[in-house]
Amino acid sequence: MEATAERYENEDLIVKLGKIEEVIRSLREQRNEHNQITKETLTKRNEVNDQINQFLAKAKEFMNKRDNLNTNVKEHKKKRMELQDLVQEKKKILDNLVEKEEIIDKNKINRKRKLMRNLNGTIDKLEWELQTSVLEPEKEKEMVQQLEKLSDQLNTIAEEVHITTQQTYLWKEISTAQKQLNVLHVQIIDFAKESQIYHNLMNQNFHQVNSLRKQANDFHKQFLENKKQADSFHRDFLAKVSDKNELRNQLREYKQKIRKKIQETKQANLEENTKKAFEKYEKGENLTLDEFRLLVEKGMI
Repeated sequence: MEATAERYENEDLIVKLGKIEEVIRSLREQRNEHNQITKETLTKRNEVNDQINQFLAKAKEFMNKRDNLNTNVKEHKKKRMELQDLVQEKKKILDNLVEKEEIIDKNKINRKRKLMRNLNGTIDKLEWELQTSVLEPEKEKEMVQQLEKLSDQLNTIAEEVHITTQQTYLWKEISTAQKQLNVLHVQIIDFAKESQIYHNLMNQNFHQVNSLRKQANDFHKQFLENKKQADSFHRDFLAKVSDKNELRNQLREYKQKIRKKIQETKQANLEENTKKAFEKYEKGENLTLDEFRLLVEKGMI
């Protein structure tokens, strides 16, 4: 009965060990599968982050170009204002000189002066509109071109009206400054248009960054979820491995116990057989070959 119980115990341990090994194999496969998915998701997230950094670098590059152009616009507007102040100052000096100048054909000169005043008024009005109004670039260029035409007309009339050398010199200064103003107008428009282009490119790259950041966040969430599952399978795997080792220890102890019992039984049988063989020897009975060998090995004969 004891041997039967021990045999059942042995078989039960072996069955349990087999089932645990099946569970361990399943947990190992699931853990490795989720680790692979985690690795792939992490790679995708890193790739998207690299793209984000590239778009951010481009956006920063476009931003710097835009800011440099805006600085140029600001500096040119400052120069334009300084030139406009200079023109107004020169015009005042010229007007004072004209009032003092004696003109032979007063009526003719007066008509031309009146025309000049009208042209000056129109030019001042256009310049004021350019400074204070928000215009489309093409409209602004048209107004600059109109200013150039009016300036040319004014210069032609001025050559007839301003007779003295000082007047002519002053008007040439005014004419040169006006041309510089026109150039500044065009440069400001061109800088502003180019700045807007870089601003749009910058916004496009920031839009790409926002879109990619959403993807990166999604991949990061997937990474954390799969890592959590992989860690859970790994903990279960380690727990089952621990159970397996415990069962192996129990099975080892059981086998050691069985071997010990078998050894003890063999030793008891050997002693019993030796005793019986020696009793037959003392009685003078015939011994079998095994009995004789046993007594010889024990040194009893």
